[in-house]
Amino acid sequence: MMPTRSRFFSLLLAILVAVSLVAPVHADEGTGWGEFFDANGVLLPGVTQSEVSMPADWMPSVDVLGLWGINMQATYNVYTAPDGSTAMTPSASTLLFMAMNPQASGLLNANGQVGLGAGMALQAFGSVAGGNITGQQLLSNIFQQIGGAAMSQVDANQFADAIINGNSSVWAFLGGQNSDTWHIFSQLMNSSWDQGNLYLVAMLYNSCTNAPTGCPPELCQANPVACGLPATPPPGTEPTATPPPSCPAPSVTQKAPTSSILPLAPNFPLVVGQDPEKRGADVKASVIIPNVIYTWHEPIYENELSCKTNPNGGADICKNVKVFRGCRAHKESLPEQITNARTTATLTDSSRDWIIRTLGATWYGAYVHQGSFDLKRYGTPAIGCGGGSCSYNLSALKIPFADPGYFDLKVQVNTAGTFFNGIMITKPRVLGGSGKIRTWVVLPTLIDASTSSMPLP
Repeated sequence: MMPTRSRFFSLLLAILVAVSLVAPVHADEGTGWGEFFDANGVLLPGVTQSEVSMPADWMPSVDVLGLWGINMQATYNVYTAPDGSTAMTPSASTLLFMAMNPQASGLLNANGQVGLGAGMALQAFGSVAGGNITGQQLLSNIFQQIGGAAMSQVDANQFADAIINGNSSVWAFLGGQNSDTWHIFSQLMNSSWDQGNLYLVAMLYNSCTNAPTGCPPELCQANPVACGLPATPPPGTEPTATPPPSCPAPSVTQKAPTSSILPLAPNFPLVVGQDPEKRGADVKASVIIPNVIYTWHEPIYENELSCKTNPNGGADICKNVKVFRGCRAHKESLPEQITNARTTATLTDSSRDWIIRTLGATWYGAYVHQGSFDLKRYGTPAIGCGGGSCSYNLSALKIPFADPGYFDLKVQVNTAGTFFNGIMITKPRVLGGSGKIRTWVVLPTLIDASTSSMPLP
């Protein structure tokens, strides 16, 4: 016996196929189709067309599919009207994943769509697969559409008039080669044949600034206003002094780090060989790096309704136009993380020379025991970020200096730089500081007895 889950999906697929046959072509909402088609459904001469293939986070990333020639980029045919209106036809695979991810893909930004019934079925399947609606909700919607509650039928020769006049939720049969529906959907079929992709639906965006593919450069050059830019002054006129609406460039504030390395105790540390308590010396090192403050500005746009007379009669053609309203400043506190640290003590060259030459001339065999070493052996480094900074701290205790003289103390850290949204804001740096510590040796004095008043033995 077939499991309940399998029966449900078999029924669901059967209903989707049935819907695609009942409503071969359909339209939902939209009042801007008059920018693309005339009353006979023929594409207007000023409309440009281009194929766009672009990476998208909401598309699957499966490397093995590329070996089979399957394109996992978002692929569209884009029709752009002179006023910036955009009719975008995604390939069938792109449409499926748009329906699964309607917010991220920009599907919800569309002001309307026209398409074949199979495209409606594919979107419905994607909505269920993406968890956006349940199977029960989908079945309810399909039965409403089959029953005519959601869509109304129009004649195939009146389909273009209906969508141009903004009649929402209509469907028609495909009709003959001279019908409105044939003229409109031959665009989809020709693109599918020429490019090897299946195009089922055209989505309307009243402005290319709302479309996932953005505005084509050619349009922005010919009609800057359609791209949300200031109008180009007529030839022979002086350009206005008013700058185009824009936001300030991002800025970076980077305070100077603080670093120190210095001896703590005792005041006069002896070399370990002469110290009966083996006290040694204590050294403290510290590097503090304030967070980088990254300031960026977000442009604020508001939608305004713009209408013009419909050249085909009927209601005015209206669309929402984005209007620049100003900028919103954002300040990000970016930690500059420490990736590596070194803390060392190194005997100075002059102290080496004094041990070997001066001390060695009096005390035969004097030599440098340990001229350089890592102070991290004598303490536990603390590295981390918090409270608006990243820091490195080390307290090295009871360091057994074996040689007398001056030691150069050095602390040095490497940073990873700073990042915001995956983009490097400041480059990695090498930071640090230096100091000195002196260690002591007690030398006995030899006295010539012949120069004293004491009698010779």
